[in-house]
Amino acid sequence: MTEYLLYPGCVASVRELGYEIAMRAVFKELGADLKGRDDFNCCMPACLVHSVDYVRGLALTSRNLAIAEEEEMPLLTLCSSCFGNLSRAKYLLDTNKELRRDVNKHLSAVGREYTGKAKVKHVVTALYEDYTPEVLNNINVEPLTGLKAAPFYGCHLFLPQRYAKFDDSDFPEKLDHLIQMTGADSVDYHEKSSCCIGCGSFFGKVSEEASFKLAEVILDDAKVAGADALVATCPFCMMQLEVGQMKLKEEKGKLYDLPVFHYVDILGLSMGLKPSELGLDMRRLDPAPLLSRLGR
Repeated sequence: MTEYLLYPGCVASVRELGYEIAMRAVFKELGADLKGRDDFNCCMPACLVHSVDYVRGLALTSRNLAIAEEEEMPLLTLCSSCFGNLSRAKYLLDTNKELRRDVNKHLSAVGREYTGKAKVKHVVTALYEDYTPEVLNNINVEPLTGLKAAPFYGCHLFLPQRYAKFDDSDFPEKLDHLIQMTGADSVDYHEKSSCCIGCGSFFGKVSEEASFKLAEVILDDAKVAGADALVATCPFCMMQLEVGQMKLKEEKGKLYDLPVFHYVDILGLSMGLKPSELGLDMRRLDPAPLLSRLGR
């Protein structure tokens, strides 16, 4: 049995609860053991505390890594942004002894230390690396034949590559492979590795307008490519692409009808789990018409 220490983050469990439900259902079906802790803190994106006090900001991020080392389990993140922030902290501490020393001075004040043993996983990297596409293909009992799924990688799952160490930073393809393991067709389109300014959309009017424009470009491209749905890896991206469709319909009269799934949603469906078991009734955009067409 594969064991993980689950790091839920801020977004998935509050704004995208259906995604967490789906993840838990899929990993239970795979036989994984997910352990929880109630003393994690925010992963601290570098735009927050780091901009005021770099070492203290990094110490706050690294505190979560120290907790994972105490449990001697890989830290499994639900959010790509959390994965990027935690991977960045690990990289910096593993490659800079002086920085690690300074961070550990702060951690020692709360009885903790980062030693370098922590492993950071994302739901998608765990599925690809720990279970492998071949294994996932073998448990595909109800293939999603006929589904044209447009992968949306987002940014933090594979950028910067020296932190994430997952997939090619210029031409990512692993999510495409995972989609194909469900029996769906992975739709290739130009914007699949673009940024949607997921977390940045909260930082005022300018970033909100920019995220709205980016969502339109991404959605237009996926629709022209013939996609039936988008498949994301991050709850921020899911939220942006759903809300973006709602705003574009309201403000411009554009109708996309593109349900936004997380990869675990379609993996769970191909494993024979029901939409209700995957929290799909909690989506902002109702996927029921598409699921009905697929016989789900």
